[in-house]
Amino acid sequence: MNPEEYLKGECAFCGEHIEFPAAAAGSRVNCPHCQELTELYATENPAELSVTPPELISAAEVVNAFGLSIPRKRASFFYQIGLVLVAGMMVLLPVIYLGMIGLAGWGVYYYATHFTFLLHSFLGGIYIYLAKLVAYVTPVFAGSIVVLFMIKPLFASRPPRAQPLALNPAVDVKLFAFIARICDSVGAPMPQRIYLNCELNAGAGLRRGGWSLWSNDLMLIIGVPLVAGLNLQQFAGVIAHEFGHFTQGYGLRLGYVIDRVNGWFARVVYGRDAWDLWLDTWAEEEKNGWVLLVVTITCLAVGFSRLLLALLMYLGHGISCFLSRQMEYDADTCQIKVAGSAAFEETHRRLKVLGAALKKGYKEMRAMWNLSRKLPDNFPAYLVRQEASLPAGMRTHIEDTLGLARTGIFDTHPSDGDRIRQARRAEDPGIFHLQLPARDLFANFEVLAQQITLLHYNDDLGLECATENLRPTDQVAISANPV
Repeated sequence: MNPEEYLKGECAFCGEHIEFPAAAAGSRVNCPHCQELTELYATENPAELSVTPPELISAAEVVNAFGLSIPRKRASFFYQIGLVLVAGMMVLLPVIYLGMIGLAGWGVYYYATHFTFLLHSFLGGIYIYLAKLVAYVTPVFAGSIVVLFMIKPLFASRPPRAQPLALNPAVDVKLFAFIARICDSVGAPMPQRIYLNCELNAGAGLRRGGWSLWSNDLMLIIGVPLVAGLNLQQFAGVIAHEFGHFTQGYGLRLGYVIDRVNGWFARVVYGRDAWDLWLDTWAEEEKNGWVLLVVTITCLAVGFSRLLLALLMYLGHGISCFLSRQMEYDADTCQIKVAGSAAFEETHRRLKVLGAALKKGYKEMRAMWNLSRKLPDNFPAYLVRQEASLPAGMRTHIEDTLGLARTGIFDTHPSDGDRIRQARRAEDPGIFHLQLPARDLFANFEVLAQQITLLHYNDDLGLECATENLRPTDQVAISANPV
């Protein structure tokens, strides 16, 4: 009896090698490394094998795999009223801050014009006069600095962001057909632009910010690691979630206003610039006692102004959190109806594991860069390899504890546990069930992944990384130790 012939292939998700009987070629099994469903086909010695890699799915097959469109229900009247009230209160917070600036400026002016009597008399000698001079100058000087520091945040600009890579609909035909079909299914407008970045996430929003408030000039940003780590059904659910925000109409626009106000408060409270450094340096280096007293009082006054800003920030954050969570639940409904309740839960478990792998990968990459100035040339592939290397016990712990988290009062998103419980209650089968790798939607995913990788290293991580600093990802050692 002839021994059974074995072939060697690789997983379509993690890229790890799989050895299998020749008779099993073409079948679909769970990868022993990453547990994802993959098709067995040989990749070594193709001239000696009768099995060839499968053809990628066509755009028509992707579109035809969708079921009927999803009926959408309108948001409740109370939800819409709540959205308007929250947005109005968020806009009111900067107005309150302007009022504080005006009050502080008026206070400095009042003190400067009504306490000049401190300078009119030399009774008591020169030291008494100097004390009165300090009593007059210190509030005026400190108050003026405080007003300047309160005005400064009004002109605080957003930090520069990495420019995402725009996709061409004439090249990635399948991806655009896939996204257009999801838009039709959930009743959302097609985004004007689709971009790629290197985050384990996806996002939808107004393409030109405030300039797009009154139009459907929308954009979709897809994280390439997300594509590398999910199958088509999971990926379709994530995209449907983002388009769920598109269907919220003016909710998306009011949400944009709320996010911008929250983001502005966070920047001006936690951000530091040259003015802050100048004041801190002056306080540390000043030796003269009288001047040091004035500078110290000024620093305390500036700290008090930041405290006021922080209070407004926490107030705005608390006001908007509940509504933000409701918007996420609403978008989750679209994801559940497209991919199904079971796939919704699988996606959240998968993303949690990939998140742990991401943390582990960045830790190892920092050490790699510090030691050799070398980095993997394909970050998404590197992430999937990291995920495959996670110990089974760690993977089990992550998945078993996923549903234990509870939503906090100040959380902008519901906890994974609460979202999964909502999906289970829905018991929705979904309308799309293709299990192929999500990367099959792209005309040349590997090239895009490598382009995004280099942009990520330079623009997001701030590394001076050139092509000579890159090495093939399959040659990068992966530690088997947990984070």
